[in-house]
Amino acid sequence: MANAHDVVEIVVTSMRDAFLAVTVFVAAMVLLFSWLQYATSGRFVEYIREKKKLQPVIGALMGLTPGCGGAIVMMPMYARGYVTYGTVVATLIATLGDSAFVLIGAAITDSNFIAPLLAVHAISFIVGVTWGYLVDMAGITPRTPLGSIGPTIWQEEPQLTPVGESPLDDLSREVPEGLGYKILHQGYFLWWIVTLFGLIFAILLLVWSAQDPDYSLELSYDPFTRDGFITWIGLIGTTFSVVLYVAQKNWFADDTEATIGDKLHSRRETMVHAASETAFVTFWVMIAYLAFEFMLLFSGLSEQDMANYGDGVIAVTAAAIIGVIPGCGPQIIAITAYTKDIISFPALAANAISQDGDALFPLLVRHKAASLWATVHTTIPAIIAGIVLFVAGVNF
Repeated sequence: MANAHDVVEIVVTSMRDAFLAVTVFVAAMVLLFSWLQYATSGRFVEYIREKKKLQPVIGALMGLTPGCGGAIVMMPMYARGYVTYGTVVATLIATLGDSAFVLIGAAITDSNFIAPLLAVHAISFIVGVTWGYLVDMAGITPRTPLGSIGPTIWQEEPQLTPVGESPLDDLSREVPEGLGYKILHQGYFLWWIVTLFGLIFAILLLVWSAQDPDYSLELSYDPFTRDGFITWIGLIGTTFSVVLYVAQKNWFADDTEATIGDKLHSRRETMVHAASETAFVTFWVMIAYLAFEFMLLFSGLSEQDMANYGDGVIAVTAAAIIGVIPGCGPQIIAITAYTKDIISFPALAANAISQDGDALFPLLVRHKAASLWATVHTTIPAIIAGIVLFVAGVNF
């Protein structure tokens, strides 16, 4: 029978582990890719416009970059007639959004996740490129969702960008007002300080575990002991992350056109939104940890029982359907389920292919038909690929 002590212990442990096992490593990766986006913004626009035949490949590569920034940048390019609809589909299939950071963090702390990390990205890329070319070859567009053999059901067409303008100019910017904006833009620096301390101790934990395989971090509240000090870093770091998450007021998606527009134009905004994006991932990883732990506590199920439910064709289909949900929050929970051995690799791959991350929101605003049909054109190959992997017995 669960008691208050068990509940408190689960909450504290989940908060600590979410920060030390995921957040600190995600922060480093988010900052790296955010800086790369800032440093290279706009340089590829004319290149991809000219390389029509390579667009699905380039789109898949943009989607493959961790986070949603690469995929979001591609959406105004389609709305402005720079790229084909097949390129949009390839981009959305290849993207794992912010859930990619969860898998990267798992691979950093546990080498057993390196193979599935590489495999799921390779599969998403191959499926994305292949499906993207098939879509273009078949003449499939939002106007003709069944290709050249089907009827024309929508008259909306992408608007060509005038000469001298860039589709990246369409990206909006954040309005600097409101309490949430002030909290995020004044509190991000303190969050980075705590995260730096957390990263140092997270690396030390990896070293200590390598030196002593039997070592495990004990739950302690005494800040004058090693384990207690580390526990408090985790608690403070996760608490700050939740504050930043609430301040940004984006509950299911962290990246928007405005945040990408800000990051592409300012180094400071790159730091601010890297913190915000990592805080978003932290919140949803913590929710996933709590959900799984409380499910085990109150249901009486074992981890093996939950793993049995996460295998098979039904699990693959369910994971693909979860991928239909816009935003990265639900997808982070799905990927975390894989790191907890609750769903199988075929289900992971199905979710990775199906999910569109935060990129679906700007596409929905600019081209409703394209966004609605894109969910269909990414879910079909997701279910097919997942079932093929399951039948073939591919697992890690």
